[in-house]
This record gives sequence, C-alpha cells and structure tokens, in this order.
Amino acid sequence: YGRSSLAGRWTRRWRVPAGVLAASLLLLLVATVALGACYWQVTRRLQDTSREHAAEQGRLEREVSVREQSLEQTRLELAWARAELQRAWREGNSSQLELGSLNAELGRVMEVLGETEKEMQEVRGELRASESTVSSLRTCVNTDCCPLGWVLYRGKCLFISVEKKMWWDSYHDCKRRSASLLVQGDWPSWTLPHFVQADGATYWVGDAATAPLRHALSPSYDYSADCGLTAKGIIEPSKCTRKCQWICEQPPKLSSVSETLLPFLVKD
Repeated sequence: YGRSSLAGRWTRRWRVPAGVLAASLLLLLVATVALGACYWQVTRRLQDTSREHAAEQGRLEREVSVREQSLEQTRLELAWARAELQRAWREGNSSQLELGSLNAELGRVMEVLGETEKEMQEVRGELRASESTVSSLRTCVNTDCCPLGWVLYRGKCLFISVEKKMWWDSYHDCKRRSASLLVQGDWPSWTLPHFVQADGATYWVGDAATAPLRHALSPSYDYSADCGLTAKGIIEPSKCTRKCQWICEQPPKLSSVSETLLPFLVKD
C-alpha cells in the first residue's frame, strides 16, 4: 500500500501540462527549421565559394599557361637573337677580312695599272719611233740601200741563204759578202720576218754568246763546239757541224738623201 501511494505522488509531481509540451514542441520545430535554413544557407554559400574558387583556379591556370607560352616564346626569341648576333659577328669578321683582301687586291690592281700605264707610254714611244722608221725605210727602199736579193728589215740588210752549210762555212760566206752572221745586238727580241720563221726552218746566226768565233778564225775547228742556231726566233745551241741555212747582215748603204735617217735605219 505504501509503495503504491508513493508512485502516485511521484506521477502527479512530474506530470507536464499539455500546453507546455505543445509550446516546447513548437519551439523545437522552429529551432529545427531555423537550423535547417541556416544549414542550407551555409551549404549554398560553401557551394558558391567552391564554384568561385574553381573559377578563380581555372583563370589562374589559364593565366599561368599563357605566361608559360609567353616565356617560351621569349626564350625562342632570345635564342634567335643570340644566333643572329653570332651570325652578325661572324659576318662582321668575314666582312673585315674581305675588306682587307679587297684593299690588298685594289693595291695590287693599282700597281698593275701604274705599270700598264708606263708600258703604254713606252708602247706609244715605240709606235712613234716605228712610224718614223717606216717612213725612213720607205725612203731607203726608194734609194736602193741593200744589195740585190737582200731584204731590208729593222734597219738591217739581211741575206737569207737557200743552201745549207756548217756554221764555219756560213760564217766565211758572210765574210765574202762583206757582211757577218746575224747577231741580236740591241734588238729587244728575235723578231725575224714571218717568212723566215715559217715551216720550222733553222738558221745559223753569229750570236756572241754561242758562236765560237775563235775557232772560225783558226785553221783547225773544234768539232765538239756548239754554235748559235735560231728557230722560230729562239736561239739555241747546236753542234757546229750541223748543216743549216744561215742569215748574213750588213748595214744599209745610204745615199746623200737618206744619210740624215741613219739613226732610224741602223740599230746596232
């Protein structure tokens, strides 16, 4: 009995009024709704922030990519500029070397030009002298300066043999004609007439460097000696015993009309 009465008193003490319970439930419901709305707002804000962060990250990544491309382009341009600089430096050195070579070549050309001008002046002088000589030779031909059968050439009367003899016999033949074997003298070169140089003909001459005159004047000849032989205007030594044609020379015989032309007619 006692326990039953105690339980009844306890139940009566903790009995909550229905209005209070309803108000509590209403407050709990409001709080729940408020918390849900707050959670939704926070979630929405987090989503917006995440999207903004993703967009910003994408923008930054694109900007970084653009900057990397620009940096790579800058590296390429720098490498090209370095290569162009090296090429320009090499070309500059090459141009300097080429300029030095051109200056040296120009100096050589100027020297050659100066020598050519001197030679032209000499040729002009020789041409004027030749013109005077030709005029003088015409006068000499008109006055019969050379014996019959002789040829007037470069201020000398030349006899060109048809026979062939040894050098000593050729020498004595010229002596019998009051002449001597042709010698070069002060001629600039062996410029014999063209008809003499044709067909490979060879002629004994009395060039002092090759002609053994001491043997020609002595009773006995040195058959091992070499004598002067001209072929196509070139003097070469040959055995004196060889039989060849020969050329004699003597100065032209001037008349009183052409005596004043002696310096032009006789060169020796």
